[in-house]
Amino acid sequence: MHVSVLSSGSSGNSTFIQTTESNILVDAGISCRKIKNSLSDFGKELNELDAIFITHEHTDHIKGLERIHNKFEVPVYIHKNTYLASKVHLDNPNFFNNKITIKDLSIRPIPTSHDAANPFGYEIKTKKKTLGYFTDLGVYDDEVKSITNNADGLVLESNHDIDMVLQGYYPYHLKQRILGDKGHLSNIDASLLIKNYASEKLKTVFLAHLSHNNNTEELAINTFEQINNNSKLKRIMTNRYNKTELLKI
Repeated sequence: MHVSVLSSGSSGNSTFIQTTESNILVDAGISCRKIKNSLSDFGKELNELDAIFITHEHTDHIKGLERIHNKFEVPVYIHKNTYLASKVHLDNPNFFNNKITIKDLSIRPIPTSHDAANPFGYEIKTKKKTLGYFTDLGVYDDEVKSITNNADGLVLESNHDIDMVLQGYYPYHLKQRILGDKGHLSNIDASLLIKNYASEKLKTVFLAHLSHNNNTEELAINTFEQINNNSKLKRIMTNRYNKTELLKI
């Protein structure tokens, strides 16, 4: 399994996952053109995608979805409540409730705690590897902890520095949303999830969905390294402007 986070942040999110047989996206929150160009760099075209899996309906996760699905006929897997809340029109959406199999991939939707209609993360598996995908969640439950414990790779939200939120210019209600149980994981939250629940199987972590106004790469990295001193763990920073390498998990 190979993974590239094409874009991650409050302005757009999309991740490409490739296996021997399959090519999928998780979210399509950037333009169709940007996704097309990113895939082209990896020798892939949009019409080679086997599926797009959607986490929730916020614009930064679905911006390019309608055009990609309707023009290139890429199958979309989305919860029905998410679809209804999204206001997008898809010619032929696939509504999920349980695990989905796409060729050599098994994708299990994992309910998460976020202020959306029916938000999900994903457990994405081949016969040999497991990727946990968790962005946009205010807290993590036992299921997220269990998947983290069994994961070879993680795409994990490290959204904000708590002090930056508290000292920043956002109005009180927005600060409460970010810091609340249906908001976003802080740098400390993300780092402690890995420290307390990851096993030696975990080799690669993509720190994702960093806030532009309430975080910096330096703060996210420093927090992660202070809490996790595992030299075998590869930590990859993601951002809204540039995709990561296509890394083997």
